[in-house]
Amino acid sequence: MHDRLRRFTVGTVLLVGALTLTGCTSDSDAGGQPAPMVSSPLPADPVAALAQAASRLGTETARFSVIFGRGEKSEQRASGTVDPVTGDWELVGDAYVVRRIGNDLYAKVTGEPQLSHYAGQYLDDLGKWVHQPAPTATGSSLAFGKDFPWAQARDVSGMAAPTRTADRIFRGTLKDEHVPVDPVCTAELDLAGRFSRVSTAADADEPSIMLTFSGYGQPVQITAPPADQMIEDHLFNFANLGSIFA
Repeated sequence: MHDRLRRFTVGTVLLVGALTLTGCTSDSDAGGQPAPMVSSPLPADPVAALAQAASRLGTETARFSVIFGRGEKSEQRASGTVDPVTGDWELVGDAYVVRRIGNDLYAKVTGEPQLSHYAGQYLDDLGKWVHQPAPTATGSSLAFGKDFPWAQARDVSGMAAPTRTADRIFRGTLKDEHVPVDPVCTAELDLAGRFSRVSTAADADEPSIMLTFSGYGQPVQITAPPADQMIEDHLFNFANLGSIFA
């Protein structure tokens, strides 16, 4: 199993529900209203139902949320939007906004990042948009990994021995050669048969993560900040914003 599944396991006991996009600086809410969700019957076979849901990942715009870590003191939360046509996304967390547009990253911090090495490390960057080229995708980074934010749902869709625990909720395990017991994972589908939540149970060593998806098909507009508001800072370390970027 890919390293990202080792590093980013999900606790099913985490708070359920998508985070709202309050404070999001993109124009995600611009435009018309989303079409009413049409109920779609699921295949009786859990494997087929999950495969069907996986085939729809990345075919529509979506809102998503991430809850990373265990316990109130370690939890990191962020919410965002994604345009599957371009692959562009925006992620809003605690005192930061990050946009990825093509191979460019733009970050705006309004408070000292959670994982700064010392107080005032980013004082000169506060309130400005910092531009950097996007790093090469790796298997260990969630936000900078390939196919973000869909990758975790794709992995969970391939769970071993899935069983249906409720009408649209499935439970199984993920193969992981690095741990003695394969982690338990769950997937929840919406009325249209698309992923609405994915999670895997945390072990004693790894943090937890839960991803939720909603707002499929709603208009999304993610644009680069104005040039006069941008600065270049090659010392800016996205990992200081949170483990989602590490």
